Amino acid sequence: MSDIPFEAQIPPSKTKLTATLNKPLLTCKVSQSSIEKILLFSTDLELRERYQNFFNGLRLGKLLEDLDLIAGQVAYKHTEGWERGMTIVTAACDRIDLLGELRIDRDLQLLSSINWVGRSSMEVGVRISAKEGKTWKRVARAYFIMVARRDGKAEAVNKLEPVSKDDQRRFQESEQRQQERRAIAKTSYLKDTPTAEESRVLHELFLRIKNGEIAGVAMKDSIRQSTLLMHPQSRNVHNNIFGGYLMREAFELAWNITYLFCRKKPKFISMDHMYFYKPVEIGSIISFSGTVVYTVEKSLMVEVVTEVIHPKSGETQITNVCYFTFTTLDNSGNSKRVPQILPHSYEDGLKYLDGAKRFKLGENKRALTNN
Repeated sequence: MSDIPFEAQIPPSKTKLTATLNKPLLTCKVSQSSIEKILLFSTDLELRERYQNFFNGLRLGKLLEDLDLIAGQVAYKHTEGWERGMTIVTAACDRIDLLGELRIDRDLQLLSSINWVGRSSMEVGVRISAKEGKTWKRVARAYFIMVARRDGKAEAVNKLEPVSKDDQRRFQESEQRQQERRAIAKTSYLKDTPTAEESRVLHELFLRIKNGEIAGVAMKDSIRQSTLLMHPQSRNVHNNIFGGYLMREAFELAWNITYLFCRKKPKFISMDHMYFYKPVEIGSIISFSGTVVYTVEKSLMVEVVTEVIHPKSGETQITNVCYFTFTTLDNSGNSKRVPQILPHSYEDGLKYLDGAKRFKLGENKRALTNN
């Protein structure tokens, strides 16, 4: 699990902490914990330089770190986490959708607020808008699931009072996302066998591959990996690796895989369900392994699995799993058809089916642009 970086917050004094540790829970309004952050790319050239990629565009991996950071700050603010002696961790990034153009020369506004609160968990939404003239135009959105803990156990948090119609709408939509997350977890290929329709789809694809009726790239040939040592500069305040850093590394691996797979400039569309299963300690050796698991016409999905490797035993533990959807662009900026991915083993076939389900769900969500 991830939480905010080391430099982001300073814990309160022991005297203040003792005074509020057993303070009764409150019912708070959305506005009480909302945070706005402006990235002045239009005028701050030094800032722009830090976020610029090789193609003179915005380095999205860097932006992912900011999104996780501001979500953590809002969660701590709503829960009074520091004052109550809590640890707030990111259980998942539910999804991130790109809805417009992200340009390196335009200011970005990050608006973050609590959408929904359960007993110990919260959904934090982040709205990303770009400056166009004198107005802000939404270009992306993100949803994070945060969990409060104390002494390693789930801790109850302040309740939420949705006041405005917009607050109430976002609360209801968040509840719907909770249900969807539980539903897709139950249909994981690691738990359930394929349905009759999925088995038919996979069998037909197998026959077309076997008979040479379809051209494409074997799934195993799309695999790329990176292995990194976790240094203290990427730690959070709880002395583990900051989750936004892991998101950035996973995204940039997925971007590289897409670039090599399609041989054209990738364009990010969405990130779907990045789960944080275990904290990553400083000094850990981490392996990021990415694979193209699904393709359709002009889009593809990359699965990235993050594992801790124990040097002495060679054993591995999965810490994160996430899914990125991309399209690719020609020199004129138009989306191009991507090569087809071909599953050649049963496991690859199951990943292909899982990717198809996730992609269709993401398409439906992106159609709902009013969240």
